[in-house]
Amino acid sequence: MWPVIILVAVLLMAVVAYTIYGHRRHLTPSQGKKINLAERPNSALLIIDLQEDFTTATGKNAYPPEMVDKLITAINGLVKTANANGSPVISIRQTFRGWYIKFLVSLLNEGRGNPKSGGLDLDMRIHGDIDHDIVKSRADGFSEPELDRVLDRQKVGKLIIVGLDGDYCVKTTIQAALNRGYEVSFSDATTLALNPDSWQKTKASLTARGAFDQGLTMTTTPDDHGGVKAQSN
Repeated sequence: MWPVIILVAVLLMAVVAYTIYGHRRHLTPSQGKKINLAERPNSALLIIDLQEDFTTATGKNAYPPEMVDKLITAINGLVKTANANGSPVISIRQTFRGWYIKFLVSLLNEGRGNPKSGGLDLDMRIHGDIDHDIVKSRADGFSEPELDRVLDRQKVGKLIIVGLDGDYCVKTTIQAALNRGYEVSFSDATTLALNPDSWQKTKASLTARGAFDQGLTMTTTPDDHGGVKAQSN
């Protein structure tokens, strides 16, 4: 009897340990090669996880529709300006990989973001041209090497990062960008977070590291190099 109990306890501990490890790995920002800002004068707009799985969800872990509408309106303003000035607009979408994390997502979050989901595409309410579409499996958009390559080809050193969720994929992508030496801007108007209190702490930690909380509005202007520059409130 006792050997069975011990075996079950060991297995449960292993599952818990593996789950914690996987969660931390998913949310750990990558490091990457440092860029030279002097050689990267251009700007880009990164849209994180603005997928129908997350923007049109109802029930548990769903964003209020009115908040989503405001977010999309604000982001559309930035997309329009970026398109007009030739700045790349990059959509980064989440698709989970690995049987265990897909099992957890199916169990805890109704399968949102799983490969067989029908809501993996960018929300249809986003208007304008998307220059690049990158699919990631971790929270950090830079975990996919293609993002580094695209930004290098476009000589991008300044990033405006928008989307969801502010405490997870947006946060981790911003951290990874800062690790590489990018100039990064974000705002409440273009970020969704399920936990407003936690988002306030996240914002403080990001600005302490050097990211700019621009308080972006829909009024945007070209920067000195023809890219996107957001007006502060």
